[in-house]
Amino acid sequence: MELTPRQAMHAAVAVPGVPRDEDGPVFREPWEARAFAMALALHEAMPDAELVMLVPSGVADLARCLAPVQRVIPYTAGRMNLETWASTIAGEWAACLDFTGTDRSALIAQLSRAKRRIGYSKFTRGLRSMAFTETCDASVRELHTVDFHLALVGTLLGREVHASGKSPFSIPDSTSASARQKLAESGVGAREPYAILHIGTAREEKFWPDDRWAEVAKHLHDHHHLKLVLTGSGDGLEKPHLDHLRSLLHVPYADLTGKLPLTELAAVIHDCRVIAGVDSMAMHLASLFAKPQVALFGLPTHTNGGRATPRRACLRLSAR
Repeated sequence: MELTPRQAMHAAVAVPGVPRDEDGPVFREPWEARAFAMALALHEAMPDAELVMLVPSGVADLARCLAPVQRVIPYTAGRMNLETWASTIAGEWAACLDFTGTDRSALIAQLSRAKRRIGYSKFTRGLRSMAFTETCDASVRELHTVDFHLALVGTLLGREVHASGKSPFSIPDSTSASARQKLAESGVGAREPYAILHIGTAREEKFWPDDRWAEVAKHLHDHHHLKLVLTGSGDGLEKPHLDHLRSLLHVPYADLTGKLPLTELAAVIHDCRVIAGVDSMAMHLASLFAKPQVALFGLPTHTNGGRATPRRACLRLSAR
């Protein structure tokens, strides 16, 4: 896409709604981390563009750690969100990409009056179709979600786009210091190597047996001499699993569950030696940092599970 000389090109990325499924909000799903992959792809393809990201307020601080993003507009459900609507209407947008496909995001795209307003074909039927100038035919059933998002970027650029091997995150020094302080207060030494266990996820069927996590913890401690660090929200579906796991652990561990905002979780992941867990945002953040990981997805296909890269292998077991 050629930039007009009279403006610092604005690329608006509309992702204002927390995704939901039949069970309700899936905040602990890796949706946000997957969506961030497209920010780096856009920046590398259009380095002179101003990239603005509209995100749920719960991940706004994490989005601000994305080096390619110049501005983050938070959206809070149930509030007037005057900044969102004012920025949408007043901005001089060259392009608006809608990654969520909701009525609200379609309205934001239409009000932006961007020259190119792009959404997914499957979400732009009926009245929503009036909001967009073009659509992307990618199917999430046939693509890993990262590639599904990158296909929308590809529609804007007019070519196929692949995930970059670089990490888009730049964690502020103050955030890293705060995360390190919490590690120290939980018993992790300043230079002590540690492994993360992140056992929580959004659906009960994605959990792994607690006694097996205890075996993993013992192996990491006894054979690799790593301090164990537990992370997660500490509530919801994962609370009984965490309570049970704590009762089974017979190795030293630091418990940071429920103590870390997303930015500090990212910092703790960034400095770990290895992370083990199930399908969650934490595992996808680890991927963005190229950290060694063992991630259990428990899904029959590649589309929503692990994604093979030059630095990662996906092992799939057939149920018999």
